[in-house]
Formats: sequence, structure tokens, C-alpha cells
Amino acid sequence: MRIEIPKPHGKSPMERVLRTLAMLLVVLVVMWAFYKNNENVLERVQKTRTVWDETGQMNREDIDFLRGFVKSLKDTFGINCRIQVFKGDVVVPDVDAKTLYVGLSPARRQVVMEFPALMRPALGAPFMDSLRDEHFAQAFDDNDWIRELKIAMTMIWSRLAVLENQEATQ
Repeated sequence: MRIEIPKPHGKSPMERVLRTLAMLLVVLVVMWAFYKNNENVLERVQKTRTVWDETGQMNREDIDFLRGFVKSLKDTFGINCRIQVFKGDVVVPDVDAKTLYVGLSPARRQVVMEFPALMRPALGAPFMDSLRDEHFAQAFDDNDWIRELKIAMTMIWSRLAVLENQEATQ
């Protein structure tokens, strides 16, 4: 089976060239539009993977804040991040060595934080343990865990930014 590419018709060679260029332009515009559409779809899929709230308690502003944190963490420090909130027990997915994972279950009062290996010495064990074990305790009782989650992410960001600034000045 052969594919026949239509040849542009024209009364003169110049008209055929113009019609050929116009046809190529249409093909290129369609290819560009297809690429942009796929790019948007992939971005939406990625956004829904990075922050996931099974409880439905987070509003749009909360989710956008956390997605902004995830994007900034990736852009600035090269660290991936996944934040998941569960109705039941926290189910920790397989995460790679460059991913910060935060899993919460307000109903079960569970907090799971998996820090990438390169991040651990930078943050320090006391800081990471404090976030995991103490930071959310009262917030679960007061049902204010969303605010505390945002504060925890801000604290992580601040620690990393301070360390980066110290390295830059040395």
C-alpha cells in the first residue's frame, strides 16, 4: 500500500510553490496545536499526581499552594514531591531517591514523611522527626491539619533555602 501525497495544482510554478508552502504551514500549525494540547494534558495529569486529597477537605487555594510548593521545590532544588491525604490508613507508594513524600491520614492521626537521601543531612534528623512526630499532633485534634501541612512545607522550604544561601556565600 502506497500513500499518495496530493500535489498542489496551480496555473503557474509560483502558484504551486505558494500552495505547497500554505499546505506545509497548515500541517505545522496542526502539529503545534497537537503538541500544546498534549503538553497541557500531561501537565494536568502531573498536577493531580503531586497533590491528592482523598478526604476532599482541601479547597482550591490549599491545593494550589501545595502544587506551587511542589513545582518550586522541583525548579529550585531538583527535588520531586508528592503529597497525599487519605481517608483511611496511609498507603506509601514506591518513591524514587529524589522524591519527598508526605502522606497524611487525619482520621487515623497518621503522618508519613519520606525524605530523599540527599535532603536528610541538610534538614537534620531532629527537624525531620519533629515534623513527623510532633508537628501535626494538635492540628489533628483541632482539625487544622491543612494549615499545619502548609506550615510544614514552608518550614522545609525555609531550611533548604537557608542552606543554599550559606553554600552560595562560602
